[in-house]
Amino acid sequence: MRITCKECTGRARIGSRENMNAGYAKLYCQCLNPHCGHSFVMDLSYSHALRPSAAAVDQLIFDRLRTLPISCQQQLFDQLNSLPV
Repeated sequence: MRITCKECTGRARIGSRENMNAGYAKLYCQCLNPHCGHSFVMDLSYSHALRPSAAAVDQLIFDRLRTLPISCQQQLFDQLNSLPV
């Protein structure tokens, strides 16, 4: 991640990070330009997913299968077992 100082537009580094929750953190930054030396805090937040997690999709499928009647579950497993590997 590239951090830019808003005062001199030079490069800055993240000195520390304070996680507020799973989707939000405060980044404590300092400008690397010795003539500036500006210290500041930036917010880092989660916006949205571009592609869902494979783990989430697997759980969604598993939960959906559990709501089906046993006969439908068995039929699906039989169909999956008959597919060539």
